[in-house]
Amino acid sequence: MPSASGSPWLSEFVAKYRRDHSHPVNHVLHVGVGWPMVAAALLLLPFRPLWSLGLFLGGYAFMFSGHFLFERNLPTILSRPSTPFVIAWAVVRDLARGLGRLASPRRGNEQGRGPGSLPRHDPIRSDSIRFDPERAAQ
Repeated sequence: MPSASGSPWLSEFVAKYRRDHSHPVNHVLHVGVGWPMVAAALLLLPFRPLWSLGLFLGGYAFMFSGHFLFERNLPTILSRPSTPFVIAWAVVRDLARGLGRLASPRRGNEQGRGPGSLPRHDPIRSDSIRFDPERAAQ
């Protein structure tokens, strides 16, 4: 789920979205079933319009059932039709930020010894871990 850092309005919106989607089954029905069906519907639209319509309606049926059966609340899209676009923007923005962090070099970590890096085995140092066959046989 997106972090919504930045705009206070977006932060509040994402927080409400998270509260409305807190049940794990509803989350699976959204992320694992409903949204993939809607995405497939959009991809198939030019080639198979009727299949596309069926996938689109079926995806939303799964997501609505998650709200009605598990969350016991109304889907956010009924009160705010812009919800999918706002949440998609927050997800894409946070993914881009994360990829930017991965692509940019970290300061103080040029040799991989900064915070968050795994320690490296240095065969030249005397205090490095060495394999002892006698100890392993015990």
